[in-house]
Amino acid sequence: MNPRNDDHVKLITSIENNDAETAVKIVTERFDEKFLQPVGLLHVTAVQLAAWQGRIELLELFYKNGADISVTDKIGRCALFHAAHRGNYQVVQWLLEHGASVENRVGINACFKRISFSIFSSPLVGRDLPTPECWGRTPLHQAVKNNHSQVVKILVNAGADVNTQDEHGITPLLLAGSTVSPENPDEMCKFDEILEILVNATASTNVVHPDTGTTALHSAAVLGSSTATKKLLDAGAWPLYRCKSTGSTPLHLAASIGSTETLSILLERIPSGYVDVRDNINRTPLHRASYKGHSDCVQILINHGGNLAAKTKTGVTVVDAIFAHIPRPVFFLQHILDSRVRTNSNQKNSHIVVDFDVLAPKGELQMGVVMSLIAATSDVEQLTILQHPLVETFLCLKWSKLRVFFFSLVFVHALLVLSLSGYSMTMLQHEDCIPLRRTVTSCSCILFFHTMAQVFMVPRYYIRQFETWLSLACATLSLTISVDGGSVESRGKELNASRHPPQWVLHSISLAILLAWMQMMLLVGRLPMCGYYALMFSTVLKNILKVLLAFVCLIVGFAFSFAVLFHGNDQFRNSWRAVVKTVVMMMGEYEYGALFSDEKNGSSFLQATSRVVFLAFVMLASIVLMHLMIGLAVNDIQGLEKEGHIRQLLKQAEFVGHLERLTSHRIFRGNWLHPRLGTLLDSRRSIPTKITFGYHERYFHESSPSVPTRLREALFLLATGNSRGCESDVTSDKPESCNNNNDDNGNRELTALLEEVLLQLRMSYYPSSAGRNFVKSFNARNRTIQRKSSNF
Repeated sequence: MNPRNDDHVKLITSIENNDAETAVKIVTERFDEKFLQPVGLLHVTAVQLAAWQGRIELLELFYKNGADISVTDKIGRCALFHAAHRGNYQVVQWLLEHGASVENRVGINACFKRISFSIFSSPLVGRDLPTPECWGRTPLHQAVKNNHSQVVKILVNAGADVNTQDEHGITPLLLAGSTVSPENPDEMCKFDEILEILVNATASTNVVHPDTGTTALHSAAVLGSSTATKKLLDAGAWPLYRCKSTGSTPLHLAASIGSTETLSILLERIPSGYVDVRDNINRTPLHRASYKGHSDCVQILINHGGNLAAKTKTGVTVVDAIFAHIPRPVFFLQHILDSRVRTNSNQKNSHIVVDFDVLAPKGELQMGVVMSLIAATSDVEQLTILQHPLVETFLCLKWSKLRVFFFSLVFVHALLVLSLSGYSMTMLQHEDCIPLRRTVTSCSCILFFHTMAQVFMVPRYYIRQFETWLSLACATLSLTISVDGGSVESRGKELNASRHPPQWVLHSISLAILLAWMQMMLLVGRLPMCGYYALMFSTVLKNILKVLLAFVCLIVGFAFSFAVLFHGNDQFRNSWRAVVKTVVMMMGEYEYGALFSDEKNGSSFLQATSRVVFLAFVMLASIVLMHLMIGLAVNDIQGLEKEGHIRQLLKQAEFVGHLERLTSHRIFRGNWLHPRLGTLLDSRRSIPTKITFGYHERYFHESSPSVPTRLREALFLLATGNSRGCESDVTSDKPESCNNNNDDNGNRELTALLEEVLLQLRMSYYPSSAGRNFVKSFNARNRTIQRKSSNF
């Protein structure tokens, strides 16, 4: 082999192995122009290898011997490309000073048909050099992608085009941060510096990545860089641009990673109505923050008007996500609700400002958040959030607005049951009952159309409700009786004045009367003052039915046994009578003398067996089973005394939500509705989202008579506590580090303890002593906080 070729091979090998001494020795002692020629299949030069290894001394020797420092290989890589990729700013500076072009682009230059199979065509030469991901990229692309801030600065100062695009339309700014780890502070500092350099050089901030559909602001939000985010926004970046693949905005990404600073900066730059911007599956930033458990971000978004009732395409609300992923969700939400009650005081007047914006977001039904809270809770302990003074006050005000519709419905029902009962009595006496029959017809039609309207408006909800079917059956039977009963009565008078109504009419009217009065009972039970008793009745009824269902085989068994043993008794003549009589006997109505009379009367047979079975019945069914049901009923009532207020608020919230949903339907928003009636409905449908209570030395002005005194006292205590907390934060003269240490070491344990205490106190909170219990819990919390603070 030619000695010159041996030297060439040795030179290339020494440069690739970073053996600069050997390479310098070869060049200085036995230089040949062939040393500057390209080698390998990709035609890599020694200059490019020296630039890759960062050997300026070799570049100086090659340049003095006539090397072209801008020469490229077969895919367009030059020495500046390799130096920029490697981040060697000294080599980059040297290359630029010696005439390297900053706009050199990677690309296939030529295709060689003949390839020599000598050592110079070995595919191993340049195997460690970087292969570009995309053709047409410049050294600036590579420097930005690899986060080399000093190289980027040098290239930009040298005149590199910051808006240059590769063949896919990607600019250097879109590559910023692509290889950066947010956990590495040094890399994040370089990323921020690169963003600042490119933006100051008038780089376009709204160029969209062709593959992901994201902008540079998305990358800054993903990395959680508040500095880069602010710089991009100042340069005109779009804060609400939705990427093509997921529909996520920078706001979604900042909430997902939990960067509070970045999130706050973005929220300052977007309109207030866009905080609930949706992605492709209708997730809001609140959803994304809740899914990741970032409670601080959730609180920030809520403070900026985030909607807790927002739903995804699968029906998951923000409240559902909070209860599933945020630790201690009830106390987290209670803390947010606490912050909505504040004092607005000056030297002369003081007021309590109650803000319902978190419960009644704009663009949604005002009961949407409360209903979402109810749907997300899984037990009574979580339902204690309904006892929060803000929520209870909100429900009270909503009820005061919507109760006119409720009482109108009660009036129609009351008119129906009274007229139906009177109509049945007059029908049996063959008297003229035309006014009553017309009243029954009118009320039945109103209730029928009301029920059908409910079903058509919200079918998924109302079809599953027992009261819907009860009301429909009652209205249908009453309407049928009033229409057909009149014609039957007139025909009866023509044929025979003493003729009784047909049997089917009597059956129907008896059922209609019973159903109407039952419906009336359920409506009255909807009143806040009666809800507790209706709850007791329904709970006891459910448990009694469960017990009877569990022991129905025992009852039926005794019934058929008695039917055989007392087959001569008329009360056990058939199976149906036997079952009815057995159920009555369970109440204690044995009629012992009639069952075990003398044999001459033929009332008793199989005396020995009948007495044994009867005694077993008395022990098992009459004593054990009945006392079991009584014990369960008493136990249920005692249990309801502890959670009765919660259940009452639950029923009240459900009914208020039902009324709001009904009156908000598009039927009542059509052009056919009279403007005055529409205005009336709007005024009754919603309440102000902010109210003010005036007070002076703890004596309230009657500014809102719809709110009970106990709730106003609870709101006053809550507002006072919040004001004291703010004052202590402002007047604290401790160093910041000291406060942080206190929060980290002591307040966590204190908070956990207080949360448990408050939970127990709120579980024992019911109407008879509502204000008193809240005052006790509030005072206990303040005393504990003050004692803990004094220790600090």
